[in-house]
Amino acid sequence: MKKLLLAALCAVVAPSAAFAQTDLYIRGAGRLIPIALPKLCNPGEDKGPEAEIPKIIARDLELSGFFEVLDPKSFIETPGKCGEPESTVFSDWTVIGAEGLVKGEIDYDGSDLSAKLYLLDVQKGLKVVAKQYTDADSEQAKLIAHKFANEIMRYYTGAPGPFGSRIAFSSRVGRFKELFVMDMDGSAITQLTSERGLALSSSWDPSGTKLVYTSFRNRVPDLFILDVDSKSSKQLTRSTDLEVGGHYLNASEILVSKTEGADSDIVLLNLDGKVVRKLTPANRAIDVSPVPAPDGSQIAFCSNRGGGPQIYVMGVDGSNPHRVSFVTSNYCTSPAWSPTGDKLAYVCRADGNFQLFVSNPDGSNAVQLTSSGTNEDPEFSPDGRYLVFSTSSFGDGRSIAIMRTDGANLKQVARSRGGDFEPAWGPIPR
Repeated sequence: MKKLLLAALCAVVAPSAAFAQTDLYIRGAGRLIPIALPKLCNPGEDKGPEAEIPKIIARDLELSGFFEVLDPKSFIETPGKCGEPESTVFSDWTVIGAEGLVKGEIDYDGSDLSAKLYLLDVQKGLKVVAKQYTDADSEQAKLIAHKFANEIMRYYTGAPGPFGSRIAFSSRVGRFKELFVMDMDGSAITQLTSERGLALSSSWDPSGTKLVYTSFRNRVPDLFILDVDSKSSKQLTRSTDLEVGGHYLNASEILVSKTEGADSDIVLLNLDGKVVRKLTPANRAIDVSPVPAPDGSQIAFCSNRGGGPQIYVMGVDGSNPHRVSFVTSNYCTSPAWSPTGDKLAYVCRADGNFQLFVSNPDGSNAVQLTSSGTNEDPEFSPDGRYLVFSTSSFGDGRSIAIMRTDGANLKQVARSRGGDFEPAWGPIPR
């Protein structure tokens, strides 16, 4: 596949204006931004991306919870109309209530595709974002759409969205569990393993190309590293100990919980599977689910050292372990760190089931986000605005859902017959 090239055509709005709009939106809680996404112009023969790109952008924006995508049946302008964005008749769009408008043009040179995409501020009558994508092929139309959806999010909220990222998860296949991956909107679901065993607890490497996971393929739980695109894997550990919950601390070291006898401790491994350092003492406590802070300075984990399982934070060298879950629950587990390092998500027993909570890293300002069904295995999106998790709240078994970190805009994105578990949200592709 060709490497997609991106060039900025223009941007005529100052960053301060974009942030002013964001502030207005946040204060007006619940208000969705009406945006129109007509078919793109193609001066030649239609080949698909002219209609496909706006549809993908529309799906991204609807999933974001910030936009109301207007029905194309309400559009006055002829679909696919060509012309410079400055020639837009803005009254055709204000009359249907649009505040944002995406227009653009697709061109072909043989099998090569190029796209010019524009975001217009209808109320101001201005072109505010313009991007050109070149040296692409038809298979990259989806990537172009995701990239521009992120630019729309950047304009209206001050930061790009998570579109184009992928989510890995475990799913039941008969009596087994295998690893799958999908686009964040639930499309393009692909099975990654066929081990006829248990493939569990996957986590992405910093590059977004590999997963570390626990496999019972040899009837003994060991860590493996999987190349997502080639689906090839290599065994990282070889022992009778239980190694689960692997997370990359950096590109060359992996945090994992290692159980030996009555002890379950947090250890740091290199990519040869050798223990570099043991981070928790042999205190006969169960220490599991280690997750590094984004800056690598701290580790959140679950421990029963004080009685029931709770969330703790310690230094990356194991120093100063201290409890940070202080909600009214005697059982909290599965910590996840936001990519900006300012929030922790975790699961606690509440309302008769397991529910999601978010707090500051020191445990202050804890907020319960869910209250129905069982909700587990949270992980933040790479932009920090969303959580992905496994839930039973849709009443059809266990499925994968996403929602904003304020608990709004719950969306089911994956549902299989056997149940879906342990989602892991990968980075945004560059």
